[in-house]
Amino acid sequence: MSASTDNEAGREADGVRGRATEVYQAARERTASAYEAARSRATDVTRQATDQLAIYPAAAVIGGFAIGALLAAVLPRTEQEEKVLGKTARRLTGAARDAAQRGLDAGKEQLDGLREKAAKKVGEAVGDLVGGKS
Repeated sequence: MSASTDNEAGREADGVRGRATEVYQAARERTASAYEAARSRATDVTRQATDQLAIYPAAAVIGGFAIGALLAAVLPRTEQEEKVLGKTARRLTGAARDAAQRGLDAGKEQLDGLREKAAKKVGEAVGDLVGGKS
């Protein structure tokens, strides 16, 4: 091979390396931009979920009550509780279970709604990023 062929091959290799570096840098910048946009959208969705809980505090209270009642229903009763409370405890337990179920259902509906809104927002954010919007 001649020196001019070697120089030409070297210039071509440098050109290919330069283009590869540019493509890599551009991809890296797009990835960083997409990450920041997704992170921002996720923060917005979290803030919206928190706002929804502030708007519907009753659902949060009902959910907390339901969880407490569920834990009480799962924990074993002591002999002393059975002696003192007897039938009343069984009636209260049944009522608590019913209330807990209603609370769980209401809380689940609220969370499902929030989850759907969050998934929609994240889907829109990803769609915007993939579609080239910012």
